[in-house]
Amino acid sequence: MIAVIGCGNMATAIVKGFFNKNNEINFLTYTPSYTRAENLAKEVNGRAVKSLSELDEASTIVLACKPQQLNSLSQSINESSLDLTNKHIISILAATPVEAIKNKLGVSRVTRIMPNTPALIGMGMSLVFHGKEVLDDERKLVDEFFSSCGEVAEMPSEIIFDQVTTVSGSGPAYVFLFAQTMVTKLVSWGISEEKAKEISIQLFRGSSELMANQKDLSLETLISNVTSKGGVTIEAVNSYKSSGIESMTSTALDAAYLRSQEIESELNK
Repeated sequence: MIAVIGCGNMATAIVKGFFNKNNEINFLTYTPSYTRAENLAKEVNGRAVKSLSELDEASTIVLACKPQQLNSLSQSINESSLDLTNKHIISILAATPVEAIKNKLGVSRVTRIMPNTPALIGMGMSLVFHGKEVLDDERKLVDEFFSSCGEVAEMPSEIIFDQVTTVSGSGPAYVFLFAQTMVTKLVSWGISEEKAKEISIQLFRGSSELMANQKDLSLETLISNVTSKGGVTIEAVNSYKSSGIESMTSTALDAAYLRSQEIESELNK
């Protein structure tokens, strides 16, 4: 049995995705307000509970609350009869290391997950980092659970997990930003905003599918396949490069990682 603490959009998408592939798993859901827990439970034939103590029968607990709520959750658990000693904790809390979760909840087996928003449509990319105490069958469950809403990539260390999160977790915002610049330019040329958005969306959708279908080709080769010497496309590509797109990207990702470390420090004092 799997318990879910926090039933927001991301947790709901992941739980529903897993249930659609394995409806033999039983879920318990909990939120302080009860409403969202009840709504999710109805969709996965689960059971919403009104107290943390009722989660005790679950062997795995998914933490899907906000990182800022971890301290208050820890206090509420301590005041309840819920015993987490032998539970496997799956945390999707940002900027919250395994050791912080262990210390605040008094647990030993913790897995960190960082999904991204495309998980909401079953096209997510979830990073995984397991604490060394996590058992093999628990690792397998995590892979099955999160692959139900996209791809899963296990990270070799927590530092790398946090670094790669700036790409996979935050990345959709960068893609949307780039798409927005395309839309703005098309609109300036007289294309309606609706049509400009439609063109840009199909551009990213088609290009992503092409990359996925031609994994054996390098990205440099894919770029070359679109360009020709002295042609139109190469002018734009060279302009992007001369404007420092690679250095800008590196700087942006470094800034995101630095901020994640600052937030982690603030949350885990």
